[in-house]
Amino acid sequence: MDHNCWERPEDMDEERPLTQVNSSFPGTEVAAETAAALASASLVFKEIDFTYSRILLGHAQQLFIFADTYRVSYSVSIPQVRNYYNSSGFGDELLWAGVWLYHATKDPSYLNYVTEQNEKAFGGLGSVSWFSWDDKHAATQVPLMINDH
Repeated sequence: MDHNCWERPEDMDEERPLTQVNSSFPGTEVAAETAAALASASLVFKEIDFTYSRILLGHAQQLFIFADTYRVSYSVSIPQVRNYYNSSGFGDELLWAGVWLYHATKDPSYLNYVTEQNEKAFGGLGSVSWFSWDDKHAATQVPLMINDH
């Protein structure tokens, strides 16, 4: 239904489909991507609203645990999205979330998750050269190169 509508979301007044991921219908990509977004947002708010920043970071960590625990692609759990957003895998989103959580927390376990624990399983950190909605390996390398401590 969304693909037939080309107006701004804030102008939409028709019913829109709703889907969710949960332990019965996991969506690792969606949960990990949201964890990455919340972790990066926590950095933005850290200096101006520390309490809000901590809330964002706490939710990012919860979503990351969920995503890593329930490793199932959302396009498997929610087959109706397959025609539009079929995922080639969730490893890159887990790495992406791990990198942002590392930057937000400075917890070396997140860095280890990305560079040691899962780099081979999720592969290709050293050999990619492009970024897309379905492959974040190249984007994961950029924050790893930033030495901010």
